[in-house]
This record gives sequence, C-alpha cells and structure tokens, in this order.
Amino acid sequence: MQNYDVIVVGAGHAGCEAALAAARMGMNTAIFTISLDNIGVMSCNPSLGGPAKSHLAREIDALGGEMGRNIDKTFIQIRVLNTKKGPAVRSLRAQADKVAYAREMKNTLENTANLSVIQGMVKELVVEEENGNKVIKGIKIREGLEYKAKAVVLATGTFLRGLIHIGETNFKAGRMGELSSEDLPLSMEKNGLKLGRFKTGTPARVDARTIDFSVLEEQPGEIKQVLKFSNRTTDEWIRSRKQISCYIAHTNEEVHGIIKANKERSPMFNGQIQGLGPRYCPSIEDKVYRYPDKNQHHLFLEREGYNTNEIYIGGMSSSLPVDVQEKMLRKIQGFENVKVMRYAYAIEYDYVPPEEIKYSLESRTINNLFLAGQINGTSGYEEAGAQGLMAGINAVKKIKGEEPLILDRADSYIGTLIDDLVSKGTNEPYRMFTARSEYRLYLREDNADLRLSKIGYELGLISEEDYKKVEQKRKDVEEIKEILLKTSVGPSNPKVNEILLKRGETPIKDGTTLIELLRRPEVKFEDIKYISEELKDINISKYTFDTEYQVEVCVKYEGYIERSLKMIEKHKAMENKKIPNDIDYDNLTTIPKEAKDKLKKIKPINIGQASRISGVSPADIQAILIYLKMKGN
Repeated sequence: MQNYDVIVVGAGHAGCEAALAAARMGMNTAIFTISLDNIGVMSCNPSLGGPAKSHLAREIDALGGEMGRNIDKTFIQIRVLNTKKGPAVRSLRAQADKVAYAREMKNTLENTANLSVIQGMVKELVVEEENGNKVIKGIKIREGLEYKAKAVVLATGTFLRGLIHIGETNFKAGRMGELSSEDLPLSMEKNGLKLGRFKTGTPARVDARTIDFSVLEEQPGEIKQVLKFSNRTTDEWIRSRKQISCYIAHTNEEVHGIIKANKERSPMFNGQIQGLGPRYCPSIEDKVYRYPDKNQHHLFLEREGYNTNEIYIGGMSSSLPVDVQEKMLRKIQGFENVKVMRYAYAIEYDYVPPEEIKYSLESRTINNLFLAGQINGTSGYEEAGAQGLMAGINAVKKIKGEEPLILDRADSYIGTLIDDLVSKGTNEPYRMFTARSEYRLYLREDNADLRLSKIGYELGLISEEDYKKVEQKRKDVEEIKEILLKTSVGPSNPKVNEILLKRGETPIKDGTTLIELLRRPEVKFEDIKYISEELKDINISKYTFDTEYQVEVCVKYEGYIERSLKMIEKHKAMENKKIPNDIDYDNLTTIPKEAKDKLKKIKPINIGQASRISGVSPADIQAILIYLKMKGN
C-alpha cells in the first residue's frame, strides 16, 4: 500500500490544477486518470477565454495556476473580444492546438516535483469513522491496489456513469472512446454523498478540405500587439507564434426544417435524456425550438490544431442521429460537400449538488474529501480549473491545520463562482458570466494580477521574481498617473491640437492636465504618452503594454471604479460580520423553518454569505444580527 498526502482523482482541467497546486505547496501528491494519454484533453471547444471565462483564467494564473501558461504555449489564434465595449466585459480568447495543449499539460505534470502521475480507474473511496465523523483515508483502484491519503480531491468531469446519446443509440462512456466510471459513484452514494444528473454535449468535427471558406466570414487573430493569458509568459514566445484564422457560418431555414422534421428522433425531446443541460450553451435543436422566430444562428468554425484538418463547429452541439447530422450540415452555405470526421453527441453524467460542499470545496459529508469541476455542477474548462486550484490549495491547508483560503466575491470571479455554487446551488450546469458579478467594474481581467498575486506568492505558487514584476507594475501605474496629473497642456500645444483634430474633439482650455485629456472618450494613452517630457526622460519604453492599458482604464473609468469600490466597502462590512460555528438557529424563533434548514445545512461563516442563500430573507438576516448583538458578537 502506498501513502500520499494528497490524491487527485481525474486529470482534466480541475484535476491538473489541483494536483499541481498541492505538489508545488510541498505535498506528496498523486493524480489518477483512466488513461495517461488523455491528461488535460479539451473534450469540447479547443479554446480558452471569452466573456468572464478569461477573467477566471487570468485569476488562476495570478494565483499560480497553470492554465494560462499552458494556453500561451499552445494557442493557434488569440484576440480580444468586445473591444467596442467597456473594459469590464472585454475578454481575451485563445484558440488552442488541442493535441499540443494536452501534451504540454501532461509534460508539466510529469516533470513536477512531489507529483506522481498514475493510470488507474478509481472504483472506491476508503472512508472511516472518527469521533462520529466520516473521514476519507484513501482510494481503491479497479486494478486491485489501495492507496492511502490525508486528503482526496475528486475531479471526475463527465465520467461518473457517463452515458452518450446519438439519436436512438446510447452507450456508456466518460467521453467518446473512453470508459465511464460505474463503481465510484456507487461508493460515493454508499458513503452518504447525494448525486444528481446533468447533461452536456459537443458538436461535430468536419474536414476542412471539404469546406468552401471563400463564402464564409473570416476572423483573424491579433498580430499587432502581444496578447497573453499569463504574465509569466515571455513576449518573445508570443511573437513567434503563427496564427490561424477562424470563420463564421450560419444555419438557415432549411437546416431548421430538417431539425424540426426529426424532433421525435432527438433524445433531447423524446424523453431519452433525463439530465438537465446548460441553458447558456444549448444544442442546435434546442435553439431552433427555443427561438422559433430566428431564421439563422451563428456557427463558429475553429481549427483544432496546426497539424489537423478537423474543424470544430461551435454553436452546433447536437444529439441527433448521424444521418440527420449529415443532412443538416450539408444545407449550410459553404458546407455543401462537407465530410464529417467526428459526429456530435450528448452525454449524461452524475454530479454532486453543490450544497454538499463548503466554501473551501470540502465535502460536508466526508471530512478531507474535496470536490472540483463538473462534479460540482459547473460547465467549462475555466470554471473547472478555478475550482481545482482552490481545492488543491485547501486540501494542503487542511492537512497543515490552517484556515482555508476562501476568496470573497468582491475580490475575484473565483470567489463569485464558489459563493454562487454554495449559497445558491444550481439546477443546471453553472457557467460564469460577467453579469454574475455585481463588482465587475472592479474585477476586470486586466487587474487580476494586481488583485491576487500576493496570495499566490504567500502560498508559494508565485515566485518572488514574478511577484516583484507585479508590484513593479503597480508602482509604474501610480507613477504614470502622478505625472499625467501634474502635467498641464494647453490648446497651443501642437501635439495636443493634432490629437484633438484627429479625434474630432473640442479644444481644451489652458491648464488642462494630461489626465483630464485622457478622460476624453476618443483620446488614448498611446496618443498622449510622448507629450510629457518627464515620461520621456524616464524612458517610457520601460512600461509594458499591460501597464499602459491599466493606466488608461483607471483614468477613463475612475468614477465607475470608485462607485464599485464603495459598493465593495459596504459588502465587506457584511462579510466581516462573522457567524459563530456553534450558533443555534433553532433559538431564532422568528426565522421560518425553511430558512433555518438552509442556514444549518450551508453553515455560512458570515452575514454576507447568509444573505445570499436562496430562501433566506432580509428579515431573517435582521433577526440573526439582533441575535448576535444580544449574544455580544
């Protein structure tokens, strides 16, 4: 029998982050996967980022996770979305070389100190009773071996009793071509964990050689400036990457007609699929019936790598029979002669309702057992990676007897994600959106490093050198803002006149500062940065693009940011009002039983968390506050 400090079950995006975090924090760690060939595989879309998801990826990087560095090594296209909107919703998105991404992640795991990578299907949790509590002690694998551990992280993705649907056909699989886990969910139920059923899906992949791209809309990557997910990636590495264009196609009424004519053959509508699917990433048949007035839907064609002809058709997830898939695909403009390489399918799988987990991602039923990723009811690589990182960190902290790391929703999207799951639960696969964060004007992807790198450094996941770079960026931003604030320019300045004329701006008055000029919507930092002699004297080239962009955002959106910070200040007052662990909610006679039951189950650690629990009213919160005051808390 082998002993480890931390065992991670599953080597998807959540499992990889959990294992790397635990190992890098000094724990003897093992990660188990059904197949060593499928570590870090992008099961669906071969991309990272997009609205809110890029925020999560940048926060993972700021805390010392691997996702950002891995996509920087392997992307085939990168660009910024929502550039015409405000910085709160701008988002970086990178298209990955799918094979290279998985290969690089596997290589990183295999070459990380303190980390053992083991192929084996986990079939059983080893749980013992200690002082009336269930405590995880290790795992057993199908191959007959038992492994002991002080903490276990379950990051099982869609593998728990996975069931694939393609039309009338269905079969057990954790992913197409991979075994499902049938024994582990039985062991979980036996040990008191409740399981639910969700569904997700993936579109067909088609042969690029059989598509007429000349009739489609091209979407090239960004080549003029250096874009990257990780501040730890060198600019030279990014500049050396060749980029591949993506394309946009559209469905049409003929495609929709084929889908409608085969409704009874769709597992989505004939009762074959029981699990609930993601509302915000619906199948094409779901979109056709949900939006009957729309005569077309966007499709995003994304190549899966440098050395493959496979094209991923984003927006066309389906579970229709293969003959129907062939028919509807060939009715799309540019797809008349298309050949399918992999067919679309839906998959049902078990998950644990997130009310089962604490804010640390530890199970409420089994001590020292942590859950991360789709097992908690989420959808998406970035959501999984964020949970995996937090689960790995908190597994180590639990072993060391330290307080868990619980990120506040006012400090990060990761905190928002976990707070939403634990406080509100979910009745469908949870996906992160910028709209889910009430503090999104402050929690931007561009300042993730400034918000969270100190935590990553204190955990030992960010090097001192990298942390110093972040702190230098912080100093540089303030230095530039100070120069702009004290540098006055007037309408007689030829450079200023040139800028104003070019931007169609009204003239400025004498004594106007550069910071006031930069507040104008059409004036960019690039326009004014050489006007100040002081900036030139200290060699403005020392400032990075990230630093200059940070200055521009802070100046232009100063009023909005200040308003958001005032909201956060009020929020913090609620979060700082702690609720004792031994509070007896039954003594609060004015609170209804439904609210009491939820409070006792979720066990919020502060008033802010309690206020966000579904079913707990403002009157209930007021009753708790009065009770705490009477008790001297």
